[in-house]
Amino acid sequence: MAVATGTAAAPYQVMDDDDGEGDNRSSSDNINNIDDDASRSSSPPISQQQQQQQQQSPSRRQRERQQQSSPPSVPTAAPFWILGLLNNASFVIMIASAKSISEGGTALVYISSVLPGLFVKLSAPYWFDRVSYRYRLGIGSALMAGCFALVGIFSRPGGSSVVMQLLGVALCSLQGSMGEASLLALAGKYDTSLESSLGSHEGGIHGNDGQTKKGKCITAFSSGTGIAGVFGFAYKVFLTQVLGLSLQLTLFLAIGFAVLYWWTYWAFLDSHINAEAAAAAGAQVQEEIYDEEGSLLSTTSGRRIRDIDGRGSGVELPTHDAATILSTTGSRKQKHRRRKGYDGVHTSASEGDIDEWEDEFDVAVASHDSDDGPDIPSLTAVQRLKLSLTFWPYMIPLFTVYAAEYALQAGTWTAIGFPVDSVQARDQFYEYSNWVYQVGVFISRSSGTVYQASMLVFWLMPILQCINLALFSYIAATHVWYDYSLLILCFYVGLLGGGVYVNGYLRINADLPKSIREFALSTVSVADTFGIIFADFVGLFIQSCLYQKNGIDGAVAQCPLS
Repeated sequence: MAVATGTAAAPYQVMDDDDGEGDNRSSSDNINNIDDDASRSSSPPISQQQQQQQQQSPSRRQRERQQQSSPPSVPTAAPFWILGLLNNASFVIMIASAKSISEGGTALVYISSVLPGLFVKLSAPYWFDRVSYRYRLGIGSALMAGCFALVGIFSRPGGSSVVMQLLGVALCSLQGSMGEASLLALAGKYDTSLESSLGSHEGGIHGNDGQTKKGKCITAFSSGTGIAGVFGFAYKVFLTQVLGLSLQLTLFLAIGFAVLYWWTYWAFLDSHINAEAAAAAGAQVQEEIYDEEGSLLSTTSGRRIRDIDGRGSGVELPTHDAATILSTTGSRKQKHRRRKGYDGVHTSASEGDIDEWEDEFDVAVASHDSDDGPDIPSLTAVQRLKLSLTFWPYMIPLFTVYAAEYALQAGTWTAIGFPVDSVQARDQFYEYSNWVYQVGVFISRSSGTVYQASMLVFWLMPILQCINLALFSYIAATHVWYDYSLLILCFYVGLLGGGVYVNGYLRINADLPKSIREFALSTVSVADTFGIIFADFVGLFIQSCLYQKNGIDGAVAQCPLS
């Protein structure tokens, strides 16, 4: 009975060998193996102990190969936290400056800060795989700088232009949406790499050891976006109100955030991606077939190609002719494999792991794909749309929670004040409620490594948020509970909103096959943008009805219930 050794680390991408080089390598290797068998048959027999010592003691060439091909370690989650903070800070600064940009058209600022980004996220599934992370983040940095510069230039006294400032706000919207969709996908890729480096072969939250998977990078990015709300408002208030700087100078100084945004990606993530690509491209993968007595039957080899630049994903396999292995070894279920990774170190695998890997390998060889999912770059536009629609279990909760909480902010909280007929009191409660809400968002978005919600809890949280919307609307209309203790509920609203955000993306990265995780993470992010836009329009009518109920003038829409 033959014994096979070879790689069984991460799956490898099937690459078409157009020039036939892979076949030539396989054929020459097999010829060399015949010569090796002939020389082995004429040489003195080697004891089993000597064979084991030879297998356990890597040669100098193997040690050199290990040093050259070992990929660099995955960077810490800190860069993702910084990028999450900076990515969303531009949006928050624009919202904090809304009244300064257009006193009578604040709603236009809100729309300009959301609507352009919606088109980016809607189109992302059809072009993200063709543009690398480097170009996307570089364009995002330029858009952020352009946003602050344009709004700053046309906000000076005597030379202001609302149209040009709104155009600047739109640039921030494009940057924020492209950055969020890209960095969520990249964070998921790094979390997957961390799981693979720990020997995880499971796609779910729980691995073979029963321990909870920790989505460190997704959580770090989510935490950064959570603190961005507090940071953005604090930055604007501190520079304009405490230091007394003009809005123009405040925005010009914020251009430094765009520089830091690009530098953080370039210094910590882009360099790591390039280093890993170089290591992966040069790594050789070898598949050796042995019989029970340790005699080498055949050897095939190929180059490992890994998708790590963000321009496509799919099942990854060696480029050698895998059919040779299948035809040589016969019944694979009765074989024992000694597996050798790209680093040349031999490891033994349990029978269960071997069977699991062999099942995946057979499927991949048969179809040039695996049960991990489709190869994204090969999908047509219609196929990508159909695949996007299958993510509804994650999109609906994200849309619902965002629609409810932003309807609270845009509608209900604007009609609460102590007393309600005081403009200053209403403005004060609105400011306090948003500060407390942002603190709740930050805490819950930072909780991904501590608690990861089940699918049931993930769907329950948006329902609770809708109950909060109904409860606050009832309170604003009846004043049944009417004092600053309502801020406790505002904090609770933030906890639910942030909890759905971080757990939604953690569940995607845990539930879905590796080959579509990046695609799913960038695609699903459109749901929260739809929720915000929907809430902005619904909030206008909620505000008008509550204003009418409390005898307040100034609503820009007419209550449909009047």
